[in-house]
Amino acid sequence: MITYQQLSNTIPIEFGKQFISFVTGEQNDQRIDLKYHFNEQTGEVFATVNFGRLAQGPPGHAHGGAISAVFDELMGACCWVNGYPAMTAQYTTRFFKPLSLGKDVLFCAKIKTINDKKISLRAKLIDETNQKYASARGLFILQDMEKFKKMNLETGDKVSTLRQI
Repeated sequence: MITYQQLSNTIPIEFGKQFISFVTGEQNDQRIDLKYHFNEQTGEVFATVNFGRLAQGPPGHAHGGAISAVFDELMGACCWVNGYPAMTAQYTTRFFKPLSLGKDVLFCAKIKTINDKKISLRAKLIDETNQKYASARGLFILQDMEKFKKMNLETGDKVSTLRQI
């Protein structure tokens, strides 16, 4: 795995281990091998990712839906680890270049604005040369933790430190 300079001031996090997740629920490096990192000073969340053969779309390349799914979970993780329990309202992904399977890449996400209960985020997918493969914009809505309890969601230890709405 490549060491990205963006990860130098980060801590590893295990987002998605507290519940079943499409992206990180069951480890399968033949589909999506992913590790999250958090920069406490900037609030940015990163994911080192390698798409395996089970994430194929065009021959030899990652499926756009697999890339979009990682963006969605990454932006959600960015909300949660910064203390904002939120759910996706909408997001868009823009693709610039096909991503070869087996290539180590870095996803980066950051909260841009918070307006009442709306959280706007930006994210990008780059490689070690800073080549951009895709970007995403997301709108997430803050949720009352009671909503998640009613959904029978196990949220783990981080919940007690989340900002209350």
